[in-house]
Amino acid sequence: MDAGITLSQEQIQKLSINQIQSLHILSLSAESLRDLLQKESEENPFMDYSPVTNNSISSDSTASFLNFVAAPENRSVKQFILEQVNPSNFTTPQWALFSYLADHVDTRGYLTITEEELKNRIPLPDGLFTSCLQILQNLDPAGIGAISLKDCLKLQLQRKHQLTPLLAELIENHLPEIGNKNTAHIGQLLKVPKKEIFSAIQLIKNLNPAPLEGMFETDVTYIIPDVIIKFTPAGHEITLNDGWVASYSMSDYYIRMMQSTTDENIKKYFQTKYTRCRLLFYNIERRRQTLYNLTDAICHYQHNYLKNQGPLSPMTLADIAKEIGVHPSTISRSIKNKYLQTSHMTLSFKSLFQRPFPKTGKNISKDSLKKELYRLVKSEDMLHPYSDAQLTNILSSQFGRTFSRRLIQKYRTELHIQNSYERCK
Repeated sequence: MDAGITLSQEQIQKLSINQIQSLHILSLSAESLRDLLQKESEENPFMDYSPVTNNSISSDSTASFLNFVAAPENRSVKQFILEQVNPSNFTTPQWALFSYLADHVDTRGYLTITEEELKNRIPLPDGLFTSCLQILQNLDPAGIGAISLKDCLKLQLQRKHQLTPLLAELIENHLPEIGNKNTAHIGQLLKVPKKEIFSAIQLIKNLNPAPLEGMFETDVTYIIPDVIIKFTPAGHEITLNDGWVASYSMSDYYIRMMQSTTDENIKKYFQTKYTRCRLLFYNIERRRQTLYNLTDAICHYQHNYLKNQGPLSPMTLADIAKEIGVHPSTISRSIKNKYLQTSHMTLSFKSLFQRPFPKTGKNISKDSLKKELYRLVKSEDMLHPYSDAQLTNILSSQFGRTFSRRLIQKYRTELHIQNSYERCK
C-alpha cells in the first residue's frame, strides 16, 4: 500500500457562545426570561436588581395587574360533597362511611370503590353502604357517585324522570353502537321505529358522561401574554409585556471595582462576569426587537382576524421571515411558548400561522373555509338541510376551486356539526 498526503476542503459551521445564548433567549417566554434574569442576578455581581414600582408601569401594561392576581382556591371533591349535606342528619356509622365514600369520588364524579371491595377491608352492617350511596347519588350534579358510565347516564335520566325502558335498554346494551352511529342496526334489533331510536339517542348524547369534569383542576395555569396589541384609528400599537426588564441593570459599583483593582485574578473574574452580563442584556434587546418586528408583520397579515372582523388568513413562517429579513427558524424560535393579547382574545403566536390550500392561487385558509361552512349550515333550511355533496359544491363555487367531499365532511365533524339526516328535525 502506498502512503500519501491529500488535501481536502470542507465547510464547518460553529456557533459561538453568544449565538447559542441568543437563540436560547429568543425561544424563552416572558416568564421564563424573568426566571433567567432572577437567577443571573443572584450569581452575577454586575447585575443590579431594583424592583419596578406600580407607579412606574404604564397603565396599558398587565404587569401591575399580575402582581395582584391570586390563584383560585382549590376545593377538593370531598369538600364539595360534604358541603351539600348536614352531618346532624346522619348516624355516626353513616357519617363515617359517607365521608369515606366522599374520599373515593374522583374528579370526574365517579365512585372508585365498590361495596365488595369495601367489605373485604372492613365489616359493614347490612344496608349501610346502600343508604350512604343513595344519599351520595342524590346530590348535585346529577350522575355524581356513579360506579360506571352506564350508571352515570341512568342516574341523570332518573333525576329528570326520563328513564324509559327503551333508554335503559340502549344504555345497558347498545352504547358501542351508538358511538359508531349505527342507529339502523339498533332499530332492526329492537324492532323500534328509526325516529324513536333517533330521539332516544339524542337524549343520551345530551347527558354528561363526567359530571364533575373541569370543576376540580389540580394544576392552575395562567397564560401571561408576551405582547399586547391595541388597535387605534391610525393603526395599531404594540406593547411588549416585559416592563420588569427595567428592574435589571449593570452595576456601576462593580464596574468601578473592576477598573480599579490591581489583582489579576479578581480582574479576570470581574471581566468574565461583566462580559456575561453585557451579552445577556444585548441578547435580550435583540429578542425584544425581533419580537416587536414579527408582531408588527403579523398585524399586517392578520389585521382583520386580530380585530375579530374576519377569518384567519394564510400565513407561513417563511412569509414573516421574508417580511422582517430573518431566517424562518428565527421566527419559529421567536413564537415558541408565546402569547398575544388583543382587546378581543388572547391566543398563541403559533395558532396564527396557517398554510394556504395548495394550487389555489387565492387567499384561502382552512379557517376561512371552516367559517363559511359553519355559516352555511347555520343559515340553511332546517327542514331541508344541505347534504355534504351540496355543501361541497357550494363552497367550491364560492372559493373558485374544487374541494373534495371528504374534506368538507372532515371539517364538518371538526366543527361538531351533525350530518344532514341528524340536522333534519
